[in-house]
Amino acid sequence: MRFTVKLGGSILEAAPIRQGILSQVAQLRAEGNEVLVVHGGGKSLSRRLAQLNIPSRFVEGLRVTDAATLSVALMVLAGEVNKSLVADLERLGASALGLCGADAASVRCVPLSEAAGSADGLGFVGRPVSVNKSFFDLLLSQDIIPVVSSLALGPDFHFYNINADQMASACAWGTGCQALVYLTDVAGVLGGNGTAVRSAGPAEIEDLRNRHVITGGMLPKTLSCLEALERGVPSVYVLPGASPGVLRRVVDGTLSEGTCISKNDK
Repeated sequence: MRFTVKLGGSILEAAPIRQGILSQVAQLRAEGNEVLVVHGGGKSLSRRLAQLNIPSRFVEGLRVTDAATLSVALMVLAGEVNKSLVADLERLGASALGLCGADAASVRCVPLSEAAGSADGLGFVGRPVSVNKSFFDLLLSQDIIPVVSSLALGPDFHFYNINADQMASACAWGTGCQALVYLTDVAGVLGGNGTAVRSAGPAEIEDLRNRHVITGGMLPKTLSCLEALERGVPSVYVLPGASPGVLRRVVDGTLSEGTCISKNDK
C-alpha cells in the first residue's frame, strides 16, 4: 500500500507519541508498504520566532510569512525538525531521506496570492501545484522513506512556506497514493455535537465548513482533504496520533477511531 502520513506540530512535540508513530512507519515500510512522511513544525517555528522577537500571525489557519519568518522557517522546518525525523527513522532501522519541495523539484508551488479565491497579505505563502512523481517513485522503489518539509520553490525560484496539510495532500495525489493520513492531537473531524464524525463525504465536510462547525487549523486541513479526494486519492483519514497502532489499522482496514472521508460517503 502506498500512502502519505502527515505529522502535525503537536504530535512532533510529544516524544512518546512521535516515536510510536515512527516505529509504525518503519515497520510498515519493512513489510513492503510505501510510506511518504510529510511534517509540519509550527510549534517549533513559533518558539524560535519568539526567541528572535519576530511575531507569529495567522489568517484562517495559515501563517503570515514575511522575509524574516521565511528565513527562520527554512532553518527550523527544513533543518532541525526534518533532520530530527530522519535520524529517528534511521535509528529504527529504516532508510529515510529528508527534503523540501525545492529538492529535485519534488514539489513546486505558486504564491497563494495568485491562487484562485485566496487572500492577499500572507507574504511568502505558497500553494503546491505540481509533484515530481518519478522522483518519489525512485525513492520508494529503493525502500527509502521520503520525509518532506513544507517548503517549496515558486515560479520565481523563491522559497515559499506551504501549509503542511496542503503539502501532504499534494504528495498524496501527486504520487498516486491509496490513502492520505493526517495524524493529529484531536479525535478526528468534530461534528456539531463535539464528537468525531466517523465517516463523511465531501458534501458533509463542506456543510460543516459552511456552518462554521469546522474552524481554525481544521479549515485548511479539511480543504486539503477535499482536494486530495478530487484529485484521485480514494480515502483520507483524520486520526488521533496517540492511538496505539493506528497506522497499522489503516493498512489492515480495521480502524475504529477518527474520521474517514471518501467519495463513497454521501
